[in-house]
Formats: sequence, C-alpha cells, structure tokens
Amino acid sequence: MSKTKQKDNLLDTYILDAGTYIFYDNYIVAEIKEGSKVTIEQTNELIPLIEKHYGEQKPFGYISNRINSYSIVPLNYLHCPGIYMKNFKGFAVVTYSKTSALTAQMEEHFVKTPFKQFDDLDDAIFWIKNI
Repeated sequence: MSKTKQKDNLLDTYILDAGTYIFYDNYIVAEIKEGSKVTIEQTNELIPLIEKHYGEQKPFGYISNRINSYSIVPLNYLHCPGIYMKNFKGFAVVTYSKTSALTAQMEEHFVKTPFKQFDDLDDAIFWIKNI
C-alpha cells in the first residue's frame, strides 16, 4: 500500500485533565499535557468517548503523539480498559527524542495488542489505519 495524504474525517476534539484527544473515523490522536502524570483514572475518562464514537464494533487505534514530556507507569497498561476492547486494533507512539523513544520501547512490553513506535505522525496514522 502506498502512503498517501488524505483528509481524515475529524469526529471531535476533547480537552481533558490529562491532555487533548482528537477523534477521527478509526483512530484517536492523544497529546498529553507537559509534565502530566497519566493515571488509570484519567485513561478511564476516555472510555465513554470511545464508546460514543466507536461503539463495540467499529475498529479504532490509539496514537500517542508525544510532543510533550510526561510520565506514565508502564504497569498501568495492564489495567487500562481501552486496550482490552475487542474493537481496539493497535497502539502507536510518536516520539521526538531519544529518551522518549527508549521509554516507548520499554512500554511495548506491557501492551498486549499491536504496538509500534514512530518518529513521524503521518507514518503512525498510516500504520494504525492499515492494521
């Protein structure tokens, strides 16, 4: 498949405590606030929004666009309900520094669905739309 630029259908944008979540037809782009510590409670805020836009059938993926520095406990991935939804297809991480890329490599061991790290948002979108 060739990577082409196409306009994806923007469904909605939500600004929550942890950051901004941009929902498209079959993926979410998350941009977490600088210095945040992401908690399970914050990730649980996404569940009603995911259900609203994707229900239980429509496939979707999650892209963490790490334009800011923040922290997350990798073990939280084991308890995050979103990644256990049957229509959740994959997790992409876009990193912009060597440290962030190394962190993403460690996080990969805690995610039980397809997971891939990128250094370009367009590449992550292409991958998430084609898994």
